[in-house]
Amino acid sequence: MTRNFTFLFLLLLFSCSSSESSDNSDDINEINSENITENTSSSDNSSSSNTATTSNNSTSSNNTNENYPNFIDAMKLRIFAKEGVSTEFLQNVGKTYEAMLAEGENIDESMRALYLNASEENYVYQRVGLDGSQAVSNFEPGDPPAPFVDNATDFIWQMEQGGADQIGEVIEHLLHTVTNVILYLSFSEEWDYNNPSSQLSLAMQESIDKGIYDISDYNELLDNDPEIYKKILTQEYAYWLILAEWDYYVVAGKKEDGISGNGEFTIGTPAEISETLPLGHELYKNFVEKILTEPDKEIIVPLFQ
Repeated sequence: MTRNFTFLFLLLLFSCSSSESSDNSDDINEINSENITENTSSSDNSSSSNTATTSNNSTSSNNTNENYPNFIDAMKLRIFAKEGVSTEFLQNVGKTYEAMLAEGENIDESMRALYLNASEENYVYQRVGLDGSQAVSNFEPGDPPAPFVDNATDFIWQMEQGGADQIGEVIEHLLHTVTNVILYLSFSEEWDYNNPSSQLSLAMQESIDKGIYDISDYNELLDNDPEIYKKILTQEYAYWLILAEWDYYVVAGKKEDGISGNGEFTIGTPAEISETLPLGHELYKNFVEKILTEPDKEIIVPLFQ
């Protein structure tokens, strides 16, 4: 994560978006074989969409607005795009999320159903924008159309060039939405970032105590907003943990020379997580592995070349 400007931008985003736990049902409609639906329309909501929009999320015909003129739906997640984001990139973000929810031998169908239901019933969404626009002094994230309000985290930025950095950008911010919003809504006690005794908090503290997770760069967030500080610390920890369990540090451009990880999270392989961070590995095995699938690198890499 880029620092300096990023901290102020995170404060802006989190002050506009807060995740609240809710009751979840175990029932969910069967997942269709075609999991991505698309809407691309002009900002005046004209009828010139490329394809028909079919979404179980929407309770309003006003699916876009001037802030977010385009969107797709992928695996019960609404993905909104700012003006200028290419249709291909938006679709590839959806394909990446779909790859994270591919079938796998370790999937617990009841837990995945709970997760998908939480995403749908709580109108969880992901935002996508053009890289560089967030640095403009008058940039405003803006609100998507109702009923998509609170349950989001940060943006995925479409860069000028593809490659590892773009893959890392997409994977990171999708995982922020997964861990900070959907898993929290689905398993509010175990993934409670405010409770120091939750499984998430204890696993994160283990990595801090062992000198693996360096949180020093986040100190200014603590001075500004202690709750956001805890939310972002756990969000980033969960992201690094999953990235290592998936052995994705090289593909996502996050590995630094001389170590398997990087300066913020020093280990980046599944074997190291299992050996060094038993609480983190248990968190991954008990929740992430039962809901998500390591996305096939042969699928992901070509999407962002």
